[in-house]
Amino acid sequence: MSESALPDTRSKRNPFAGIVSVSIAAILVVVYFKVPFVSSAWSPPSHWFFRGLVALIGFMGLAKIVGNLMRRPRVPSWLRLTQHWMTIPLEGWIYLGIMFVLFTGAMLTKQNTLLMVFALMAGPFIVNGQMTFGMLQAVLIQRQAPKRAMQGELFPVEINLTNRRPIFALWMMSVRDEIYRPDDILDATVLFSRVSPRTSQTGIYELRLSRRGRYQFGPIRVSSRFPLGLVERSRVFSDPDEILIYPRLGRISPQWRLRLMGATELVSQKQPQRGVFHDDFHSLREFRSGDNPRAIHWRSTARRGELILREFHQNREHTLAVVLDLFRPTPAKPAETDVVELALSFVASLLVERGRECRDGFLTLAAVGQQTFLWEGQGHAGSLESLFDGLALFEAGPADEIVGVLTSTLQHVSSSTQVLVVTTRKSALPYQELLTSRVDILNLSKINPTDLLTFDDGSWLRQQPSEPSPEVVTSGT
Repeated sequence: MSESALPDTRSKRNPFAGIVSVSIAAILVVVYFKVPFVSSAWSPPSHWFFRGLVALIGFMGLAKIVGNLMRRPRVPSWLRLTQHWMTIPLEGWIYLGIMFVLFTGAMLTKQNTLLMVFALMAGPFIVNGQMTFGMLQAVLIQRQAPKRAMQGELFPVEINLTNRRPIFALWMMSVRDEIYRPDDILDATVLFSRVSPRTSQTGIYELRLSRRGRYQFGPIRVSSRFPLGLVERSRVFSDPDEILIYPRLGRISPQWRLRLMGATELVSQKQPQRGVFHDDFHSLREFRSGDNPRAIHWRSTARRGELILREFHQNREHTLAVVLDLFRPTPAKPAETDVVELALSFVASLLVERGRECRDGFLTLAAVGQQTFLWEGQGHAGSLESLFDGLALFEAGPADEIVGVLTSTLQHVSSSTQVLVVTTRKSALPYQELLTSRVDILNLSKINPTDLLTFDDGSWLRQQPSEPSPEVVTSGT
């Protein structure tokens, strides 16, 4: 059984939580200094206690305001001294304010009635904190997330919450998962309304990450305000995990497909005869007058009682070598970052499509950016997984080793291999003298992405510099 998920709490914080605390502290300071007869009968310890309480309320309010205006930094695991945390929501601060007024009035007027009301209000506040602490002690949390996903695609993450208490249920448990990347931190929240004793429930939230690379999950914070909402207690579980986001795959546009096929036809290659028919089997059909009798499929003929012919389609097992010149200046503009992502998506899509078309074709990739990445393989899933892992973590850079890598690639590949150089440079190419008739070059800095790749949703996923956070979508079943 799964519970519903809440929207991301990071983008919907209460902007008045800190203002109320600062206002209460300011009012108490004005009353203390402007109305001296209120505190004239206090003892010195009472004065120090009052000043310390006002300073604490004001400091917590300022910290809340600053936290709403600034991005919350990621706290390293070695700085988390305890698993259990306590915060007071806005309702709790209002409740404490009323209690403080009652206590101050009781001390000034010497009335036991006000002191009794203060004591009656303090009881629920303490009981609220103890009940939430007891529920959190019985919580066991687990996360199930995919190890790999595609850029811009929606994928689910499961949160499993177990109640280890033998008698009492867990109520209104909010589970907030943290998704971390060096340049940003995301939060996704799942709400479990009730978990019965000794049972488990599963909640699901969905992520759409618009940047490729490695993301880390954790820690998971489980919190609750049940039953009165005056005190929020939380417990932190480390539960580390990570996911690789691959470059987005698309379909090569028809005009560029024809261009690449035309370049392939210009490469001279020898295909040895491996049998009577060296094309791929396509389908079976009835024998017609003029067909080659040597293509008759005798088993199907005997089964159906009529002549059945085998059809073949032309298969050319072309090998392909791609040299990716992933150059990006420092500092880089947003448009230059988009060209880098386009280059990675195009190379990944090209190798996947070529692997599907040429079953036995051999594929090679040499990418140069901040580092050098070399890959060789074929179009099956086991080989492409290592390709996607490398492209997910590959970063653009000065690409100083591009001349040596291109020279080495031309020396090691056969004369029948098509060589394609994909570059993001706007300036002159440092390997211009190496470009011969067997090398085709594609400069992505001068091409519209929609003319090169098409996607299922008809759009190109762009990097937004003003919104660096990938999109978080939460939902439940």
